[in-house]
Amino acid sequence: MHKSIVPRKSGVHRFACLALYRALLRQCTKLPNTAPELSTCKPLIQQKFQRYRKLQSPSQTVNALKAGYEALDLLHSASQGNQHNANRIVKLISDTRLIKQRESALQRELSKKELKPLSQKQQRTSESQRLQDQTARRHPDATPILSRPRPVVSGKRRVPVLVNARGVPFLRIKKPQPKNLSGVIRSKLEKRWKRIERRDRLDRELLFANDEDTWDSLTTGSESDTWAKGVKDALWNLNQQIQDSDKKNVELAEAMWNVVLAERKLAAEEEKLKSTGKPSHT
Repeated sequence: MHKSIVPRKSGVHRFACLALYRALLRQCTKLPNTAPELSTCKPLIQQKFQRYRKLQSPSQTVNALKAGYEALDLLHSASQGNQHNANRIVKLISDTRLIKQRESALQRELSKKELKPLSQKQQRTSESQRLQDQTARRHPDATPILSRPRPVVSGKRRVPVLVNARGVPFLRIKKPQPKNLSGVIRSKLEKRWKRIERRDRLDRELLFANDEDTWDSLTTGSESDTWAKGVKDALWNLNQQIQDSDKKNVELAEAMWNVVLAERKLAAEEEKLKSTGKPSHT
């Protein structure tokens, strides 16, 4: 059996291909500037070389080398002033571009026709994103949540669920959660966390302020205005703000819980009326 030879692993073959490649690039630099298409010869040759460098089929390798030597003869003739061959190169490049444009247009049309239906997961993701975009801003006709319960609703009454988001209460009517509601909760949590971080900084500064007051009492005597007084005042105000905010959240949670209880009572009454078939008298 004859030993199979991979062309790209042959040193002789690689030397011949690189010599042809360098010769083609040298001829590109000698082309006249009679047409803008001629300036694209060099990148086109580089692209083709990268595309065919890993060919393994002997027949394909022979055809590629044959085309390369024919291109070398054509480029050499055009660089020597042969206008006919220069026009031939321009036409070949134009035809290649036209074919690529047609193939791209055809591929786009096929892609449009062969669109696969979205999977269930993709549909849920798309629907969730659409709802997030719709709820990015508060609806102008939205009523305050504490104005519930509504006396009459169309369809089945949705009883809200009281949720505690790290100390910030809110009523969840349905999922997914509106984007503007998520923004409000995140803003409140960030504000509270910044106050806590500031309180920690003031606690550390109070230690230094006490040291300064101790030093002043040893050197100049006690004074009415101390270093610690300003820090303590700032700490008191900050703690008061945190307590007031937490108190409002507790009051809001209680009010929301009353809404939930009222909604549950109405839902139970409506379900009972529905089962008995008697109209509601309000």
